[in-house]
Amino acid sequence: MDDLLKPLEILAMPRGTVVVDENLANLAPFLEKKGIRVRLPPKGLSDDKIAEDYLPNRIFITNNSKDFVDMASEYDIGIIATENVVKDPEHLAKMISNAIKNYSLWGIRHGYVLNLKNDNKHKLTPLVD
Repeated sequence: MDDLLKPLEILAMPRGTVVVDENLANLAPFLEKKGIRVRLPPKGLSDDKIAEDYLPNRIFITNNSKDFVDMASEYDIGIIATENVVKDPEHLAKMISNAIKNYSLWGIRHGYVLNLKNDNKHKLTPLVD
């Protein structure tokens, strides 16, 4: 029976769940309409506490990606960086949903940063130790 479970273990990130930084909380209802489950950490937590308690093996959507890049490979965090895109929440949620699907982000097992661009020429950077 254990041998039957091993292929399933290669998917490190929970399918359909992202963590959204507090400064982008207005994205949550639009992402949920796209079938993506959203977790919002409590406001005021330190970056270290957010990374430790909410981000291991998850996708984190943030407007402050530089604050989390050093922790991404340690905790296997996928980061979607929104610094360089228009912040209209409905448009951004659609862009994020498409990027998750087009780059197969649910299945990446190690830390990475996906820098979103308005022209949809996003840049995916693996963060492997």
